[in-house]
Amino acid sequence: MLALLFSYPAAATESLAAIQALEWGADADSAAADVSPASASQDDVWQRIRNGFRIEDVASNPLVAVHESWYAARPESVRRMVDRARRYLFHIVEEVDRRAMPMEIALLPMIESAFNPTALSPAAASGIWQFIPSTGRLYGLKQDNWYDGRRDFTAATRAALDYLGKLYLDFGDWQLALAAYNCGEGCVARAIQKNVQQGLPTDYASLSLPSETRHYVPKLLAIKNLIRNPEQYGIAIDALPNQPYFDQVTVHASMDIHSAARLAGMSSDEFIALNAAFPRKLIRSDTPVNLLIPVDKADKFQRNLESASWDSWQPYAAQKGERPEAIAKRFDVSLARLEEHNQFQLKRGKLARAQTILVPVRGRGVAAAQSAAPATTMNNAGQHQVERGDTLFGVARRYGLTVAQLTQANPGLDGGLKAGQTLRVPPNEQAARQPEAFRHVAYNPLPEKPAQPVHYTVKRGDSLHAIAQRFDVSLADLKTWNPVFGNDGGIRAGQRIVVKHP
Repeated sequence: MLALLFSYPAAATESLAAIQALEWGADADSAAADVSPASASQDDVWQRIRNGFRIEDVASNPLVAVHESWYAARPESVRRMVDRARRYLFHIVEEVDRRAMPMEIALLPMIESAFNPTALSPAAASGIWQFIPSTGRLYGLKQDNWYDGRRDFTAATRAALDYLGKLYLDFGDWQLALAAYNCGEGCVARAIQKNVQQGLPTDYASLSLPSETRHYVPKLLAIKNLIRNPEQYGIAIDALPNQPYFDQVTVHASMDIHSAARLAGMSSDEFIALNAAFPRKLIRSDTPVNLLIPVDKADKFQRNLESASWDSWQPYAAQKGERPEAIAKRFDVSLARLEEHNQFQLKRGKLARAQTILVPVRGRGVAAAQSAAPATTMNNAGQHQVERGDTLFGVARRYGLTVAQLTQANPGLDGGLKAGQTLRVPPNEQAARQPEAFRHVAYNPLPEKPAQPVHYTVKRGDSLHAIAQRFDVSLADLKTWNPVFGNDGGIRAGQRIVVKHP
């Protein structure tokens, strides 16, 4: 076991096949290990969880009682956390059951994120399972401007259980595996090695671990005790139907989150709770995307997806000097909604340079890019009502015309336009198929606004290598950002250091 233990880091993919087939019974008593899905309640997910508890507090860790008292003193906070969990628990329990893992694992998001799908920690861990960027990528969670797999509930659940399974294979004990999930394999391995050298026990309670990690397993065991006997702590937990909460619906379309929520007959907040993986609140992908829709709304979403219309956000070549307010008005969208999906580089309220932004086009999915000009620019077929700021060149370009064609169709134009004036727009088949404003262009969003440095307080047992890995940065960068380290690179508990720099 020690040879396996200190071979860290192991490639995640090496153990995934074994993870799928392994029976997790090494540290469970035989009676508990014999619990089968058939013996669990078929009516209540909470009872399935209780029937599958298998991690025992063999050392009677006093910290468990501390956290039990903490949760019991905050029944409203517990109630909110339990309510949020209702969307997700059936799926997690099914996955945990399929892998024959202890059901305590299904409660782990309660101490990681309180089941908040958009939770983001100071260490840049994100999502319900709180993956840091590097570990997320290692377990197949793609992350880019449009999609963050750490906040994709089903993908992150798979990755978290794969990771926990790998840790159990490494350490052979669920409490040690959970500790490693919190502070990293290297942190736990070093603590074990130190105790081995001193002839001390190597169980979780005997190790010298960072403070957060020493409290981590006791917190989970406290939650377990609360779920097992809620009445004892003055907390009521309603039964949770033992059936799926959501269906997966595959879409191949470009739309914003608000439109998707409308198609499903849901509020945007409720939709995001199940589909938090889109940081810009835009669903844009060259490949089909799986969305999670409540089972009672999935049919409605499918029907509307086939028959209704929505705003498809497409690239628009905005010119230097344009005002975001004018662009928003032109495309019949609020400024707030336009700003939600774009990062404008402004100078005195105007675009400081030409940039490609995203604007809504009314239509259906990818067909929206081939629709006619937005309805807000046309009063009647073949007409355009001049808005403040319009120019002959701008109007001509919008409809795929030359200035000569536009002036020929509107005799008497002296080169100037007045707000409210109606122009005749001559037919242009090519423009009707694809207006100039929506010719396909590469969309390169502006870089994120500079962030403030992220600081971290060094805990007992930390090393520079472990901190660098946790925050997905290099050792060289850590030393550059923290000249106080000196040549020896030594750190001490309580030291506040920079771990992310703009």
